[in-house]
Amino acid sequence: MADSGISQYAIAVAESLARALGPTVPAGWIDEFVAAAQQLDAAAELASTTAAQWQAAVARWEAARNRLKPYLVAYLLDGLPAIPGLDLLASAVEWDSIEGLTGELELGPLKLKLASASLLAAPAVAPKPLVVGPFQPLGIEAAIAAPIGGGLPGGGSILRLPGGAGFGGTLNIPLGPVSVDASAILERGADGTPSFFALMGVSFLPPIQLSFGFSLDRVGGLVGVNRRVDTTALSLAIRTGEAGDTLFAITPPASPAALIQSLRRFFPQAPGNHIVGPTLKLAWLSMGSGRLVSLDLGVVIELPSCRVALLGVARASIPSAPGLLQLRLDLLGIVDPPQSQVSIDASLVDSHALGIFSVFGDAAMRMNWGREAYSVLSIGGFYPGFNPEPARLPALRRVGMALEPPTPGISIRAEGYLAVTTNTMQVGGRLDVSISMGMRAHGFIEVNALVQFRPFYFVADFAAGFDVSVAGFSFGGIRLDGTISGPSPMVVRGKLSIDVLFFDFSWDETITIGSGQRDVATVTRPLLDIMADEVRLAGNYRAAATNDPAVVLEPRAGRPGVAAVPPTGALQWSQRRAPLGLLIDRVDGQPLAARQGVRIDTVGTRVNESFSPGSFCELTKAEKLSRPPFDVLEAGIVLTPGVGRAGNKVPDPREVEVVVILANQRLATLGMAAIHLGPVMGLADASRRPPALGDNAALLSAVRESWRVIGSGARFENPTAAFQHARSIGSAALSATDAARPVDLGGI
Repeated sequence: MADSGISQYAIAVAESLARALGPTVPAGWIDEFVAAAQQLDAAAELASTTAAQWQAAVARWEAARNRLKPYLVAYLLDGLPAIPGLDLLASAVEWDSIEGLTGELELGPLKLKLASASLLAAPAVAPKPLVVGPFQPLGIEAAIAAPIGGGLPGGGSILRLPGGAGFGGTLNIPLGPVSVDASAILERGADGTPSFFALMGVSFLPPIQLSFGFSLDRVGGLVGVNRRVDTTALSLAIRTGEAGDTLFAITPPASPAALIQSLRRFFPQAPGNHIVGPTLKLAWLSMGSGRLVSLDLGVVIELPSCRVALLGVARASIPSAPGLLQLRLDLLGIVDPPQSQVSIDASLVDSHALGIFSVFGDAAMRMNWGREAYSVLSIGGFYPGFNPEPARLPALRRVGMALEPPTPGISIRAEGYLAVTTNTMQVGGRLDVSISMGMRAHGFIEVNALVQFRPFYFVADFAAGFDVSVAGFSFGGIRLDGTISGPSPMVVRGKLSIDVLFFDFSWDETITIGSGQRDVATVTRPLLDIMADEVRLAGNYRAAATNDPAVVLEPRAGRPGVAAVPPTGALQWSQRRAPLGLLIDRVDGQPLAARQGVRIDTVGTRVNESFSPGSFCELTKAEKLSRPPFDVLEAGIVLTPGVGRAGNKVPDPREVEVVVILANQRLATLGMAAIHLGPVMGLADASRRPPALGDNAALLSAVRESWRVIGSGARFENPTAAFQHARSIGSAALSATDAARPVDLGGI
């Protein structure tokens, strides 16, 4: 016979006893128990086993098992909570009973029930099946009588977590006008750290009516100790609706075990992290048993990282006509300060319209204000071939609707997308219609466009076609592919192809419509004059100070147009109107009269900011799709004030108050006249330095990659400046690393 699994069963029992009882059980007894199981397993598997050999293996197994029988209750209850009377219920189990573990326990209005099957072995030489023993119960079912009104009883379950790591549970208690439900997990990690999670909710029957047709249907919350939010798992679950079903019971999971496992996946163990948050459900225009619009909302805060997750499920339907409209939008928003990012994911789940169409689609938004700043918004995906990096987005379904089967012989599908990045706006869609009635006819139309607003410019790829076939053989078809760009001038390029049986015909044509200037007037002022305005703008100056963090200075009155800089600081000028040190084509969204650039010749430390290259440079279609949305470019300079120059010194009449705090106790306050911090800054700086290392050799170093322009020898610190310079001289740019190691393509 096939592997009976007796050995695996014995090993599981031994591991459970070791975990629950430790050295209490003699090690020799456990070793004999496992060895007897292995002999019984081998006898059950071998076709040559005789009846005498089988009986000998059974006798050895029963002797080893009966010796451990007083301890086997710990195996049955391993991982379950210590409920009074539960051990007596497990002790009454007959290990030779084919029925396994069954029993009930009443604790006042609460009724508990355990059940599990038994492992059987039935080789050909055995006169009857051997009951090896009962399996561990996966959990405890619970039922509770309705405390109020004698209505429907409540209930729940207590589940064993894998590996005896702990247990989880669910409970529902009807209390007349309200219904209380909860789910909880108590788990111990691999390092022994305990963790706890609870999800609770109270539903109002009937809902509490608010103003303007709104009602409050449910309130609740969740709390977790040594738990964190797994944003990746939640983002994936938004696509399938699992997150909303788990947290808001939109469509309850198939079993309590599935619910507990989903909660463990969404909020895994994380020592030192804690989560807390409220949940609620609002409805608008309740009609009988249904609601026109409902919103389930939950806010989860993770500490100490201060990450915030916003989960929501919005539903719309017509209660009087259930099949006419059914829309459900699941949403996940994340505010992640450690990653300097805000993200939103949304998906249509189980949505239908007019009773015959399924509605589908995904949307996502990413905004990052860190070193690689970017912002991306997409509803239904991107232009074909576009890579939104450095933003990381999941694959997005087009937004659309399709005729649901079964509709014999007819297929209709319409889908589209809209995306906005720092360099482009992308929009497109496709419509497919097929009719199959012995002969199949299929037609489609598709448009994909890139749009630039200032100055206005667009390029759109389009395609349309129609074909007829029978049993996979095409009788004929027509297809049109083309591109429209404009508007000044508008250029239309198209290719028409006609297939008739074994013959193909095609035509190419390019048409230019109109001419003249673009719709946005050029900037006549030189870029240097525009930057001079930024130099005169007082708001672009600030003090780049190196203040002691242990000292707080009382603010002093300032003078308009003057930036106060302490002796230990410096003066910084920076602006965001246009990047410096490279040639640009536009400023303030309008084209310059010619490609221009401004650079700073003054000696000083450069200040860099994130700029969107597409806002200042004319990018090709390929560059709009492949170039990063932001690049770190030069924006200003840090100047060190002159020392000893007349007019720079300003007397400081403020006094310094020294406060000594030890063990949260204020010991003393010392007052003295203002002192010059300059001479002591070296000592203060040295006191904050880490201890000196014996070996200062760097194990790993990283430098910012520079770029070179072929043929000019010019070197740039960022790719945007290099590409702009290369474009102006008709050359190409590449990284300095690649330029130092060229590839010989001779003979290829």
